Amino acid sequence: MKQLIVLLCTALLAACGTAIPIKETYLPVAERTGMAQAKHFKGSLQIAPFSAQAPFAERSFFYRESAQRFVKDPYREWLSPPAQLLTLSAQRWLQASGLFSEVLPLAAKQAGDYQLSGELLTLHTDLQAQPLAVAKLHIRLSSANSPVILDTILTANEPLTGTTANEIAAGLDRALANTLKQLESTLISLP
Repeated sequence: MKQLIVLLCTALLAACGTAIPIKETYLPVAERTGMAQAKHFKGSLQIAPFSAQAPFAERSFFYRESAQRFVKDPYREWLSPPAQLLTLSAQRWLQASGLFSEVLPLAAKQAGDYQLSGELLTLHTDLQAQPLAVAKLHIRLSSANSPVILDTILTANEPLTGTTANEIAAGLDRALANTLKQLESTLISLP
């Protein structure tokens, strides 16, 4: 009996000595490349801070393992909440696009001629078959003259090259960039 207690105590002490994995943080860097477009909208654009549906407002990475099963990664996360990061990416992307006369800074007090709002519907890695990075956004564009110029959902599914944390973060970054590219194309197609 004494040997069993010593063995259990030794096992407990060994378990306590196991290192806790360190959290890894990632920052999406979705950036627009290429030449700016011709001005399509006369006036300034004001971007409202994007929102996100639960649970995708959290900083954690999420994995879809089946139709109903999603898993939250306790060790890999975004540097800031995804909706906040996406707002900044959209602001930089649309500024570089040249579609608007001006894209106002996010903290601007003045109202823009156009208002863009967005909601992150999902941002996850789908592991059901071929691993995919999935991003889905609901985007709305309005102005004082027209309460609804655009109301659309943009979806991107990007194949992953592997399932390491870096490959997943890079895939999710590509998916976010794809949705911003779709947004730009959709804005260009508006009359």
